[in-house]
Amino acid sequence: MEWFAIALSTFLTFLAPINFIGDQVIANQIRQRVHGVEDLSVRVDNAPNYQLIQGKIQRVRLASRGLEIVPSLRIQQLQLETDPIDVDLQALRENRNLAGLRQALRQPFQGAAELVLTEADLNRALQNPTVKERLQKQIDQRVPADVPRFQLLNAQVDFLEDDRLGINLELGQQLEPNAELEKLAIAIETGISIQNGDRLILVDPSAILNGRRINTNILNSIIGSFSDNLSLKRLENRGITARILRYDISPDEFSFSAFGSIAPAKE
Repeated sequence: MEWFAIALSTFLTFLAPINFIGDQVIANQIRQRVHGVEDLSVRVDNAPNYQLIQGKIQRVRLASRGLEIVPSLRIQQLQLETDPIDVDLQALRENRNLAGLRQALRQPFQGAAELVLTEADLNRALQNPTVKERLQKQIDQRVPADVPRFQLLNAQVDFLEDDRLGINLELGQQLEPNAELEKLAIAIETGISIQNGDRLILVDPSAILNGRRINTNILNSIIGSFSDNLSLKRLENRGITARILRYDISPDEFSFSAFGSIAPAKE
C-alpha cells in the first residue's frame, strides 16, 4: 500500500498549481510521474475551481490502459473514481507516504476502482529483481532458522477457467556447504473465492512437488499458516479499509473491482 499512498499523494499535490488548467494538462502531469502509460484520461470535478488550492476536490475520475505505477508491473486497465476529497496540500508535500497522507487528510479518502491484469504482465513483474526479493523475504520468514534456506529461482502464474489459478515455483536449496543447489519444482492449482469482501479463500487446492502430489492434510496445514496474509482486515490497523466487490479469473486475464477508504490520522 505504500506505493499507492505515494502515487496518490503526488497526484493530489500537483493539482493545486494548475487549478485553472484543463484535464488534459493534469493527465500529462501524471504521464511524467509514472513509469509508463499507453492511454490515459482524467476528469477533475470542482466548483468553484479555486477550492483546488485549498485541497478540496468534488470528484476525480481516471481511466487508463497500460499503466505502470511501479517498474515492471503493467496494469492492463484501471478505472478509478473518488468521493469528495479534503486534504491539507502543504502538509502532504512535506511527507508523501501513507503516514503523511493520513496526517494531511481532513476527512476519509474514499474511492472505487476496477482493475484488469493480464497473465503475461504479471509474469513479467515476477521476474523483476525487486519483486523477487520481496517474495524471497516471505519465504525466509516462514522457514525455520535451522532449515537450509530455500532460494526462489523462478515464479510463474497461470490464469485458468472457472476462477482457478495456477502457481509454479522453482526453488533451490543448498543442503551442504559448497554443494550444488537441490532444485524443487512446485506446481499449485486452486480456486479463488472471496468471503465477506475482505478475505481470500482457496477452494479445492492441490499441489505437486517434483512430480509427486502433496498430501491434502499437509497442504491445508501450509495454507493455514498463510491465512492471515489472505485477509484485507490486516490493513485496518494502518487506517485502510478495503473490500473486493467483484472478481473474475479467465484464461490470460484477471479482473476485479474494489472499494477502499483511508482514514485520517487521529490527533
